[in-house]
Amino acid sequence: MKIVAFAVLALLPLLAIAQVPSPAPLEPPASAQELATITERGRALYDYDQAAWHGTDAARAVAGNDTGGLGFYIAFRTSPGWVVDFGALDSTGKAFITVLEAQSADGVHFTAGRLTPPRNDTGFLVAAAHAIRTAEAAFSFAPGYHYNVAVLPRGDGTLYVYLYPAHSDDTTGPAGGDERFTISADGAQIVEAHRMHRNMLTRTSFTYPRPGAHLVSVWMREVIDPHPQDSDVFLVLSRKPRVPEYVNARGQLYLIQTDGTIEYQGPAETTRVPAPN
Repeated sequence: MKIVAFAVLALLPLLAIAQVPSPAPLEPPASAQELATITERGRALYDYDQAAWHGTDAARAVAGNDTGGLGFYIAFRTSPGWVVDFGALDSTGKAFITVLEAQSADGVHFTAGRLTPPRNDTGFLVAAAHAIRTAEAAFSFAPGYHYNVAVLPRGDGTLYVYLYPAHSDDTTGPAGGDERFTISADGAQIVEAHRMHRNMLTRTSFTYPRPGAHLVSVWMREVIDPHPQDSDVFLVLSRKPRVPEYVNARGQLYLIQTDGTIEYQGPAETTRVPAPN
């Protein structure tokens, strides 16, 4: 019995070696159409974020310390430009009471004013406010961080709601830990929850302190999805100065250019990346 037991035990290391799983095969890269769609969503998120940012600054100058009734900020594009409305749902949840409104032709330079009396709105603003509540109730907020929210209407009537960490300026701030929700047209139900990045990454300034240094690109590793994310495009567009970003999406390498377009580079293990100057 001892001899048999010894023989079995001696084989165990060999069996363990033989059972080591081989690396998972790479998933196919995103198609050109898929990359174009990601670029489109990322650009739309950037435009919304810029409008919400500058519209909020203009509204804050008007509101001063009187922030009563300002539970939501909701931006939307119109034929003349951008509008950002500030207000809250009424007690029935069927109307949005707009207290402040900021308007802009270019999405950057806003003029804001207080509405006296406040305006009762319906339609998109009501659905968007409910959609924000629905998404926030399902989202896992990282402690110690502030978040921005964006609501983008879709062609089929549903809404995209993005929750992502807020930046203090154009060059620094956290990234990741963000999510895109597809919400029903009435704002009440989550159709799909798509986590874009699992963890929060604290990014430092992209300006080199050494004279003569030149930043040519930055890196992001995506471990959830084999494709770049909407917020990857958003971050490239938001960064000042803009620089391209390489995204290693589960072994597939992509390059996001400074205009938000995405180019597939090849498998990350075998693709050479230009070294910084």
